[in-house]
Amino acid sequence: MFQSCKGLPPGMRRPHDAGATRLPRSFVQPSSRFEGARILATALLAFAMGAASHAAPVEPRPAALDLPRLIDIARKGNRNLQVACLAIDAARAKLLQAGLRANPRLDLAARSDFLFGNEGEYATSIGISQQFPVSGRLLREKEVARVDIALAEAEVQESERRLANDITVAVGRLVVIGQQIQSRDALIALDEKLARATRNRFKAAEVSEIDVNSVQLDLQRVVQERSLLQNQQQALIVSLNTLLGRQPSSALDVDASIPQPDSLPDLQQLQRTAIESRPDLHGAMLASDRAAAEMLLAKASRWEDWTVGLELSQDKQVITGAPAQGVNRAIGVTVSIPLPIHSKGQGLTAAPLASSEQANARIAALRQDIIAEVAGAHGEVMRLQASLSQYAQRQFPLSERNVRLAQQGYSQGLIPLSDVVQAQRQHTELNAAYLATLDLYVQALARLHLAVGDNVPATRTSEGSMTCDR
Repeated sequence: MFQSCKGLPPGMRRPHDAGATRLPRSFVQPSSRFEGARILATALLAFAMGAASHAAPVEPRPAALDLPRLIDIARKGNRNLQVACLAIDAARAKLLQAGLRANPRLDLAARSDFLFGNEGEYATSIGISQQFPVSGRLLREKEVARVDIALAEAEVQESERRLANDITVAVGRLVVIGQQIQSRDALIALDEKLARATRNRFKAAEVSEIDVNSVQLDLQRVVQERSLLQNQQQALIVSLNTLLGRQPSSALDVDASIPQPDSLPDLQQLQRTAIESRPDLHGAMLASDRAAAEMLLAKASRWEDWTVGLELSQDKQVITGAPAQGVNRAIGVTVSIPLPIHSKGQGLTAAPLASSEQANARIAALRQDIIAEVAGAHGEVMRLQASLSQYAQRQFPLSERNVRLAQQGYSQGLIPLSDVVQAQRQHTELNAAYLATLDLYVQALARLHLAVGDNVPATRTSEGSMTCDR
């Protein structure tokens, strides 16, 4: 896992620093809406890539679920992932069947003349026959079945990778919306204070009723925005519970504590990691292996199985005018050898050859796509990181000072209310733009994690995916 953050504001407190506080669902409580914006810049830079560092709780409470734990719960409870696991069971069942010889055949035959001369003439035989492969076909069938199991496991791992990405995006959006709600709460408190001051000044005939109504309308607008954000938060919780395989209405406590941020790894290192760990590329390589195994199976199938039979027969003949004949018994052996004259398996070998060429072409194309995907996501993350640093270092301190000066000037009667509202609206719009950028950053980090393919905890064994163990 990796995080990134540059240009942190001076004096920013970590969760483990003295005086740090926490909110329900592990959101970090800022001392003001301006400090909260700066703190959030650190939180999401480090959080969205999945590394969680637990802050010391102020008082005992149930442990919140961090991102790796949420992914682990989803791997065990997600219904769609369980459906994908059934493909592994089906492939293992095919391996049990592959390589088994055909069942022997019991041959019975009888004939008699009782409907005609009824002279006592008859013939009976009993035999057993068995097909024997002569070209290693059964061994080739097992090889194909083993590759099918590995392919099914790679498909499950790919489903896990995309499921982990969906969870990362959902959790990141919950963090952003939680901070947006906190920002609206702080703004509501400020507007309520401004509304009380405006009403008092209206009673003293210092401002007009228009000023009072303007403040009240702005307060109602912010309250409505908070209500919409809370609806979005609930919808995200329902969506996340569904991904986890839980009831949609289940309570969910997400750990979004702030860890120590680290810089992004080198682009070339990320690309190498993606080439090594991406399950879709691994699946493409397995598809090439399967085509090669099918080619060997097709060559072995050109020679059909030989059939060897053993027969025990008994018959009695009646010859007119001759003495009574005794019973004749005999043992016979038969061998049936198919001759490859008309069908030599031409189509059986052509199809795997085409599949092999297709798989190799897909591998080459997928490698190129992965390198480009990682490079694009890495560049987007770096650009958004720089933008967030600009917000934290320059724009927020200036906007905070502007709002504070406007409030002081209004309280002293030096500037009109419109200037206060304008400064406050500018800061609100700046905060909204910052949080929108932060939302994009969370999604870009998730895409980078998805492109690299390291967003699923490594808890598999050589026996296959732990997700599908039952």
